[in-house]
Amino acid sequence: MVNLKKLPVEISEMDQIRSLHLETDSIQSAMSVDDPVHLTLKYTQVVALLLLFKRHPKSLTVFGLGAGSLTKFFFYFCPKSKIDTIEINPQVINVAFQMFEVPAETNRHKIIEMDAWSYLNNHKLPFDVLISDIFDGYGIPKQFTQKRYFKKCYNSLHDSGIFVINLWGSDKNTPNFILDLKDLFSYVIIVESDNPGNIILFCFKSTFSFPPVKQMEKNLLRLSDKLNFDLKFFYKRMLKRNKQTFERIHCR
Repeated sequence: MVNLKKLPVEISEMDQIRSLHLETDSIQSAMSVDDPVHLTLKYTQVVALLLLFKRHPKSLTVFGLGAGSLTKFFFYFCPKSKIDTIEINPQVINVAFQMFEVPAETNRHKIIEMDAWSYLNNHKLPFDVLISDIFDGYGIPKQFTQKRYFKKCYNSLHDSGIFVINLWGSDKNTPNFILDLKDLFSYVIIVESDNPGNIILFCFKSTFSFPPVKQMEKNLLRLSDKLNFDLKFFYKRMLKRNKQTFERIHCR
Protein backbone atom coordinates (compact mmCIF):
# COMPACT_ATOMS: atom_id res chain seq x y z
CA MET A 1 0.00 0.00 0.00
CA VAL A 2 1.31 3.46 -0.92
CA ASN A 3 2.21 5.64 2.06
CA LEU A 4 0.29 8.79 1.14
CA LYS A 5 1.70 10.60 4.16
CA LYS A 6 5.23 10.55 2.73
CA LEU A 7 4.70 11.08 -1.00
CA PRO A 8 7.19 13.71 -2.27
CA VAL A 9 5.66 16.98 -3.44
CA GLU A 10 6.96 18.95 -6.42
CA ILE A 11 5.86 22.26 -7.94
CA SER A 12 6.10 23.36 -11.56
CA GLU A 13 5.04 26.56 -13.30
CA MET A 14 4.39 27.32 -16.96
CA ASP A 15 2.40 30.08 -18.68
CA GLN A 16 1.20 31.44 -15.34
CA ILE A 17 -0.18 28.06 -14.29
CA ARG A 18 1.35 26.63 -11.12
CA SER A 19 0.94 22.86 -10.69
CA LEU A 20 1.40 20.36 -7.89
CA HIS A 21 2.82 16.88 -8.52
CA LEU A 22 3.05 13.83 -6.27
CA GLU A 23 5.89 11.43 -7.08
CA THR A 24 5.30 11.60 -10.87
CA ASP A 25 4.92 14.26 -13.60
CA SER A 26 1.12 13.90 -13.46
CA ILE A 27 -0.61 17.14 -12.46
CA GLN A 28 -2.54 16.61 -9.24
CA SER A 29 -3.81 20.15 -8.94
CA ALA A 30 -3.20 23.51 -10.58
CA MET A 31 -3.71 27.22 -9.99
CA SER A 32 -3.77 30.26 -12.22
CA VAL A 33 -1.22 32.66 -10.74
CA ASP A 34 -3.31 35.58 -12.07
CA ASP A 35 -6.58 34.24 -10.61
CA PRO A 36 -5.92 31.87 -7.68
CA VAL A 37 -9.60 31.05 -7.03
CA HIS A 38 -10.31 30.08 -10.64
CA LEU A 39 -10.91 26.35 -11.14
CA THR A 40 -8.14 25.63 -13.62
CA LEU A 41 -8.58 21.89 -14.19
CA LYS A 42 -11.73 20.69 -15.95
CA TYR A 43 -12.61 18.06 -13.36
CA THR A 44 -12.81 20.75 -10.66
CA GLN A 45 -15.13 22.77 -12.90
CA VAL A 46 -17.42 19.73 -13.10
CA VAL A 47 -17.47 19.47 -9.30
CA ALA A 48 -18.85 23.04 -9.25
CA LEU A 49 -22.10 21.57 -10.66
CA LEU A 50 -22.77 20.52 -7.06
CA LEU A 51 -24.04 24.03 -6.41
CA LEU A 52 -26.86 23.53 -8.91
CA PHE A 53 -28.30 20.83 -6.65
CA LYS A 54 -27.49 22.41 -3.30
CA ARG A 55 -26.74 26.11 -3.68
CA HIS A 56 -25.95 26.69 -0.01
CA PRO A 57 -24.61 23.50 1.61
CA LYS A 58 -24.59 23.64 5.38
CA SER A 59 -21.22 21.93 5.39
CA LEU A 60 -18.72 20.40 2.97
CA THR A 61 -16.02 17.87 3.76
CA VAL A 62 -13.28 17.35 1.18
CA PHE A 63 -10.98 14.30 1.26
CA GLY A 64 -7.72 15.32 -0.42
CA LEU A 65 -6.35 18.85 -0.42
CA GLY A 66 -3.91 18.90 -3.34
CA ALA A 67 -3.28 22.54 -4.16
CA GLY A 68 -6.57 23.46 -2.52
CA SER A 69 -8.58 24.28 -5.66
CA LEU A 70 -11.89 22.90 -4.38
CA THR A 71 -11.33 24.17 -0.84
CA LYS A 72 -10.71 27.71 -2.11
CA PHE A 73 -13.65 27.61 -4.51
CA PHE A 74 -16.18 26.56 -1.91
CA PHE A 75 -14.68 28.88 0.72
CA TYR A 76 -15.27 31.92 -1.51
CA PHE A 77 -18.46 30.84 -3.31
CA CYS A 78 -20.24 29.34 -0.28
CA PRO A 79 -19.66 31.99 2.40
CA LYS A 80 -22.13 30.38 4.84
CA SER A 81 -20.80 26.82 4.52
CA LYS A 82 -18.53 25.12 7.02
CA ILE A 83 -15.62 23.48 5.16
CA ASP A 84 -13.31 20.77 6.49
CA THR A 85 -10.53 19.49 4.24
CA ILE A 86 -8.81 16.25 5.22
CA GLU A 87 -5.24 15.71 4.03
CA ILE A 88 -2.77 13.10 5.30
CA ASN A 89 0.42 14.56 3.82
CA PRO A 90 1.83 17.46 5.92
CA GLN A 91 4.04 18.60 3.03
CA VAL A 92 0.95 19.00 0.81
CA ILE A 93 -0.68 21.14 3.50
CA ASN A 94 2.38 23.36 3.86
CA VAL A 95 2.74 23.81 0.10
CA ALA A 96 -0.97 24.59 -0.33
CA PHE A 97 -0.72 27.45 2.17
CA GLN A 98 2.65 28.75 0.97
CA MET A 99 2.40 28.34 -2.82
CA PHE A 100 -1.29 28.05 -3.72
CA GLU A 101 -2.94 30.78 -1.65
CA VAL A 102 -5.22 28.53 0.38
CA PRO A 103 -6.81 30.98 2.85
CA ALA A 104 -5.83 30.94 6.50
CA GLU A 105 -8.03 28.79 8.70
CA THR A 106 -11.13 30.36 10.23
CA ASN A 107 -14.01 29.13 12.40
CA ARG A 108 -15.70 27.76 9.27
CA HIS A 109 -12.66 26.54 7.34
CA LYS A 110 -10.20 23.95 8.66
CA ILE A 111 -7.42 21.86 7.12
CA ILE A 112 -7.11 18.66 9.15
CA GLU A 113 -4.01 16.47 8.89
CA MET A 114 -5.48 12.98 9.05
CA ASP A 115 -6.11 9.84 7.04
CA ALA A 116 -9.57 9.88 5.44
CA TRP A 117 -10.44 6.47 6.87
CA SER A 118 -9.55 7.59 10.39
CA TYR A 119 -11.61 10.73 9.94
CA LEU A 120 -14.61 8.70 8.75
CA ASN A 121 -14.33 6.40 11.75
CA ASN A 122 -14.08 9.24 14.25
CA HIS A 123 -16.54 11.75 12.80
CA LYS A 124 -19.83 11.68 14.73
CA LEU A 125 -22.21 14.01 12.89
CA PRO A 126 -23.59 12.97 9.47
CA PHE A 127 -22.07 14.72 6.45
CA ASP A 128 -24.11 17.12 4.34
CA VAL A 129 -21.70 16.98 1.38
CA LEU A 130 -18.68 14.65 1.21
CA ILE A 131 -16.20 15.01 -1.67
CA SER A 132 -13.63 12.26 -2.29
CA ASP A 133 -10.70 13.55 -4.35
CA ILE A 134 -7.86 11.27 -3.24
CA PHE A 135 -5.08 10.56 -5.74
CA ASP A 136 -1.41 9.64 -5.64
CA GLY A 137 0.93 9.95 -8.62
CA TYR A 138 -0.56 6.89 -10.32
CA GLY A 139 -4.29 7.11 -9.65
CA ILE A 140 -6.67 6.49 -6.76
CA PRO A 141 -5.21 4.36 -3.95
CA LYS A 142 -7.05 1.04 -3.86
CA GLN A 143 -8.47 1.51 -0.38
CA PHE A 144 -10.54 4.46 -1.66
CA THR A 145 -12.26 2.53 -4.45
CA GLN A 146 -13.36 -0.51 -2.46
CA LYS A 147 -16.98 -1.32 -1.66
CA ARG A 148 -16.37 -0.97 2.06
CA TYR A 149 -15.13 2.61 1.55
CA PHE A 150 -18.18 3.51 -0.53
CA LYS A 151 -20.43 1.88 2.10
CA LYS A 152 -18.72 3.78 4.91
CA CYS A 153 -19.18 7.08 3.04
CA TYR A 154 -22.82 6.21 2.38
CA ASN A 155 -23.48 5.43 6.04
CA SER A 156 -21.71 8.63 7.14
CA LEU A 157 -24.01 10.87 5.09
CA HIS A 158 -27.13 12.63 6.24
CA ASP A 159 -30.21 11.07 4.59
CA SER A 160 -30.36 14.10 2.29
CA GLY A 161 -26.59 14.13 1.77
CA ILE A 162 -24.47 14.02 -1.38
CA PHE A 163 -21.31 12.01 -1.96
CA VAL A 164 -19.11 13.33 -4.79
CA ILE A 165 -16.19 11.25 -6.05
CA ASN A 166 -13.51 11.91 -8.63
CA LEU A 167 -12.71 8.74 -10.61
CA TRP A 168 -10.16 8.16 -13.35
CA GLY A 169 -11.70 7.36 -16.75
CA SER A 170 -8.67 5.41 -18.00
CA ASP A 171 -8.84 2.93 -15.12
CA LYS A 172 -10.32 -0.31 -16.49
CA ASN A 173 -12.03 -0.86 -13.14
CA THR A 174 -13.92 2.44 -13.14
CA PRO A 175 -17.12 0.90 -14.65
CA ASN A 176 -17.18 -1.55 -11.73
CA PHE A 177 -16.74 1.29 -9.22
CA ILE A 178 -19.69 3.06 -10.83
CA LEU A 179 -21.85 -0.07 -10.54
CA ASP A 180 -20.92 -0.43 -6.87
CA LEU A 181 -22.01 3.15 -6.21
CA LYS A 182 -25.26 2.71 -8.14
CA ASP A 183 -26.03 -0.31 -5.96
CA LEU A 184 -25.72 1.87 -2.84
CA PHE A 185 -27.19 5.25 -3.70
CA SER A 186 -30.69 6.24 -4.77
CA TYR A 187 -29.40 8.28 -7.70
CA VAL A 188 -25.98 8.58 -9.32
CA ILE A 189 -25.29 11.34 -11.84
CA ILE A 190 -22.17 10.88 -13.98
CA VAL A 191 -20.27 13.69 -15.72
CA GLU A 192 -17.10 13.22 -17.78
CA SER A 193 -14.71 16.15 -17.56
CA ASP A 194 -13.00 15.17 -20.80
CA ASN A 195 -12.55 12.17 -23.07
CA PRO A 196 -10.58 10.43 -21.69
CA GLY A 197 -10.20 12.07 -18.31
CA ASN A 198 -11.69 12.37 -14.88
CA ILE A 199 -15.23 11.20 -14.25
CA ILE A 200 -17.20 12.92 -11.50
CA LEU A 201 -20.04 11.09 -9.79
CA PHE A 202 -22.71 12.88 -7.78
CA CYS A 203 -24.27 10.24 -5.52
CA PHE A 204 -27.50 11.09 -3.71
CA LYS A 205 -28.72 9.31 -0.61
CA SER A 206 -32.29 8.36 0.22
CA THR A 207 -34.22 11.57 0.90
CA PHE A 208 -32.42 14.15 -1.21
CA SER A 209 -34.91 16.62 -2.67
CA PHE A 210 -33.87 17.63 -6.17
CA PRO A 211 -34.64 21.19 -7.26
CA PRO A 212 -36.87 21.57 -10.33
CA VAL A 213 -35.10 22.04 -13.65
CA LYS A 214 -36.05 25.74 -13.68
CA GLN A 215 -34.44 26.24 -10.27
CA MET A 216 -31.27 24.47 -11.37
CA GLU A 217 -31.12 26.72 -14.42
CA LYS A 218 -31.56 29.81 -12.23
CA ASN A 219 -28.68 28.59 -10.08
CA LEU A 220 -26.69 28.00 -13.25
CA LEU A 221 -27.24 31.57 -14.47
CA ARG A 222 -26.31 33.08 -11.09
CA LEU A 223 -23.14 31.02 -10.87
CA SER A 224 -22.16 31.53 -14.50
CA ASP A 225 -22.18 35.29 -14.01
CA LYS A 226 -19.49 34.90 -11.33
CA LEU A 227 -17.28 32.26 -12.96
CA ASN A 228 -14.63 32.59 -15.64
CA PHE A 229 -15.27 29.19 -17.18
CA ASP A 230 -18.22 27.76 -19.11
CA LEU A 231 -20.30 25.93 -16.50
CA LYS A 232 -23.15 25.76 -19.03
CA PHE A 233 -21.04 23.40 -21.15
CA PHE A 234 -20.78 20.87 -18.32
CA TYR A 235 -24.44 21.38 -17.41
CA LYS A 236 -25.49 20.41 -20.94
CA ARG A 237 -23.09 17.47 -20.87
CA MET A 238 -24.60 16.37 -17.56
CA LEU A 239 -28.18 16.53 -18.88
CA LYS A 240 -27.29 14.57 -22.01
CA ARG A 241 -25.35 11.85 -20.18
CA ASN A 242 -28.01 11.41 -17.47
CA LYS A 243 -31.23 11.99 -19.38
CA GLN A 244 -32.98 8.86 -18.05
CA THR A 245 -31.89 9.55 -14.48
CA PHE A 246 -33.30 13.08 -14.56
CA GLU A 247 -36.53 11.78 -16.08
CA ARG A 248 -36.85 9.39 -13.12
CA ILE A 249 -36.07 12.16 -10.65
CA HIS A 250 -38.58 14.67 -12.00
CA CYS A 251 -41.35 12.14 -12.55
CA ARG A 252 -41.46 11.05 -8.91
